[in-house]
Amino acid sequence: MSQPLDTNQEEIRLIRIFPLGPGQPDSTQVECHLDTFSLANTTFTPAYKKYLIDKDLPGAWNNPRSISSRPIQGDELGDWVHIDHPRDNATAFLPKFRYEWGDFMALSYTWGEPTNGREIVVNGQPVSVTQNLEACLRVLRRKDYIKDGWQIWIDAICINQKDIIERANEVKRMREIYTKAWTPIIWLGEEAEGSKTGLNLLITLALEYASRDGINRLTRALHQNSEHFGRGAWRALNDIVCCQYWGRLWIMQEATLGRDSTPVLCGEKTLPWVYFADAFNIIINTDEVINTYIANELKDMSRSLDLIIWPNLNAVNEIRMFQNLHANRSRPNLYRLILFSRAALSTNPRDKVYGLLALMDESLTSLIKPDYSDTVENVYRSFTLDTIRATESLDALRHCELETDSAPPSWVPDLLAQNGKAALTIEDNAFAASGSSLASIQTFADPSIISCKGIIIDHLDGLGCQWTGGWSTDTVIASTSRSNPYGSFGGIREAIWKSMVACHRLPSEPLDADYSSLLATPALATVTLPEQSPVKDVVDSGVFEYCVRFLKGNADLHIGGRRMEEYYWNDINADEIDAVHLRDALMQRDRINLGRRLVTTGRGYIGMALESVVRETDVVAVLLGCSTPLILRSAQSCDNGEVRWKIVGECYLHGTMNGEAMQWGVEIQDIVLCPEEEWKST
Repeated sequence: MSQPLDTNQEEIRLIRIFPLGPGQPDSTQVECHLDTFSLANTTFTPAYKKYLIDKDLPGAWNNPRSISSRPIQGDELGDWVHIDHPRDNATAFLPKFRYEWGDFMALSYTWGEPTNGREIVVNGQPVSVTQNLEACLRVLRRKDYIKDGWQIWIDAICINQKDIIERANEVKRMREIYTKAWTPIIWLGEEAEGSKTGLNLLITLALEYASRDGINRLTRALHQNSEHFGRGAWRALNDIVCCQYWGRLWIMQEATLGRDSTPVLCGEKTLPWVYFADAFNIIINTDEVINTYIANELKDMSRSLDLIIWPNLNAVNEIRMFQNLHANRSRPNLYRLILFSRAALSTNPRDKVYGLLALMDESLTSLIKPDYSDTVENVYRSFTLDTIRATESLDALRHCELETDSAPPSWVPDLLAQNGKAALTIEDNAFAASGSSLASIQTFADPSIISCKGIIIDHLDGLGCQWTGGWSTDTVIASTSRSNPYGSFGGIREAIWKSMVACHRLPSEPLDADYSSLLATPALATVTLPEQSPVKDVVDSGVFEYCVRFLKGNADLHIGGRRMEEYYWNDINADEIDAVHLRDALMQRDRINLGRRLVTTGRGYIGMALESVVRETDVVAVLLGCSTPLILRSAQSCDNGEVRWKIVGECYLHGTMNGEAMQWGVEIQDIVLCPEEEWKST
């Protein structure tokens, strides 16, 4: 490793991979040259200066810092050079470097097992890297853009991993590095058996089925011929989706700082990122593809469905949304970042915080100083307090769940918990249970205790059926309240189906259609439909069956003094149902119901809360600065009789999500949140 980096000069190390010489076999050891460059040195080439002028960016070329310090993303600069773009001859445009010293890309990849080391040569010295990185370097050295002099930033080589201070400094610079690189370049891994078949299916899905009605067309084609794309195609695509890369925490910021044309390498094959984004979005929004066609082809090979498929698909969807935000010079909200962090994998648990710094707002990152010597508990607790102070919001507490095995304090989200529950919403400003109020907290000498402001608005009264390998009426806990805060029979009916989908079309999209057809599914299941009917394609799906079983399991839950079954639609005209809307509704209900059950309150409200831990004796609170209500559980743990609280989890409670409870005249009080070990449940 060369001399320490001069951060004042924005120095980074880059490697140049030596191409194979004439007659050298592929087995020849990989050789690289590592050198140090200053990102403050933004002396542009004459060609790039001319390009900026031709693109009508007045003054940009003679004030290079104004360009180099902003994201070089999107269409305004995307046609300067294409890196291995499948629809362009990349070599025709190379080399087209921005800087007189050259140009670089940043590699996004999975390190792989450190025990499977391989030796390469860097600056004439042997260096051990993982097998996956060595395989990537072998492929890259055969690429024309590498032969033409493009350099690569690779964390394992360009950061002195043994220098804990340098590691911490470089972690805070990840946004700068990936933004100033011409593009990230993604390495999925070496080509495996069936990779070409899977990639061909991925291309087909992206190009032919990405329209609004594409999922219905796809499922109709598969119903007519389950081998429409050839035997084994779904299994091959499944192996690509389940690739280790997609579950890695660091890819969120790395891929987010790319664009649609970011090259993705799978062995020798290169595809643009947008193909993966479009195809993965189709797969995650159709239950049949995963639970029928993929599952059946795996079963034929004596393999079972790998549940990692769901978080991997979701990760790609998240990255695409983050890319759109980044292109518009925006940052994702913290709730969404924490949600992804919990689901992703990281070798070092501290990276659950540090690995997403590049996507956080500067008001927060300025408070965070990466310290890999600190305890994980301290890192998470400090991060929670920093988020509250930077945002004046308590939305970080929406991630606290009683059922996790987190160490105290209970108000600190357990970022290591991978429980698989979908978010109620990840949309900015989707809910406003506490109105426009801001968070107000107090810390104590005991760092495991905080106090915030809020109101206790209700207590739970009844619980809907719980999943125990199925939904059974035996798990319903009867409610006693006959109150109806929704004003009418129709008001309760609307509250039921909107609670089932948390009043959203998707986690990131507000409800834009009438999804009351969810309450018609038990009746629709008994109707004979034409074979070519789009609605029949939906009725034959697994998500439809699950919805029917869910509603039958909740038939005896009492709401407003009536059995829930009385609110279902019995007279149904299948011709009036929009198949696309029904499928969207069923998929969203399936997401929300995963790990949740219906709940009712003493005031007669209905909603959804965590199924495995919520009790009918819990209370519902609205904390100032928190966008959703939280379920709390009380304990008398202090000698003076002070009630302290433990967070059970967030909930959706229809009729309280937009600040309504703040107008009820309930007294705002101090709500003290304490560590788990102090608790004695009452």
